[in-house]
Amino acid sequence: MPPAPSRLTIRSQSGPGELDLFRRLSYVLDHEPADDLATGRRVPEWMWVALDGDRVVARAAWWTNAPGGEPLVLDFFDLDDTLPVPERVAIGVRLLETATTAVLPAGAERPEYGRFVPPDWHEDPVVRDAVEARIRVMEETGARMPVERLRLEWRAGTPVPEDSGRHGYIDDLLAEGTRVPAAEGVDRIRAATDLGNVPMAKSFERAFTMVRDAEKSKARG
Repeated sequence: MPPAPSRLTIRSQSGPGELDLFRRLSYVLDHEPADDLATGRRVPEWMWVALDGDRVVARAAWWTNAPGGEPLVLDFFDLDDTLPVPERVAIGVRLLETATTAVLPAGAERPEYGRFVPPDWHEDPVVRDAVEARIRVMEETGARMPVERLRLEWRAGTPVPEDSGRHGYIDDLLAEGTRVPAAEGVDRIRAATDLGNVPMAKSFERAFTMVRDAEKSKARG
């Protein structure tokens, strides 16, 4: 693997005012960091970018579930997908190793990395290129991918399954689990299952009118 360009600047965010800089690369969770920073679930010191001049070519960030907590998950890791794969991977490795050393205590177990990707990412050459580049970075830094999950989501305004009156079958239990919170006015209901668990995935699809997505999770080896 070629080395990352020596001209790179790798640093953490100086404060919430640099959120627009962090957002120069995009991901489905881009709406969350502002609220996370305000509530303490994320701090600027956990949000890192790799800069080539003023161009953001990679970024990474960690999240926790309570103010003052330790980093629980690496939920942002993005690369500039217009770059050649070898350069992209080299930049990603350098960013991740630099940021991890600064954010995590020496010897600490590295938090799991999770990412949402389209369920058909294997078939789309452009998306597959982006996903596989991130996998390569994770593998270069010692990670392994333990599971790929199918995430499904019911949203308000879509049909709610009717009560069959049976209960006890998985389809009926899932349907009931949708009807009750839907009646209480929730905007969305999420469910997830391992991609290889075909019977459960089929039950989700039968029980709900859902938005499909795939979640790819990686944990450090």
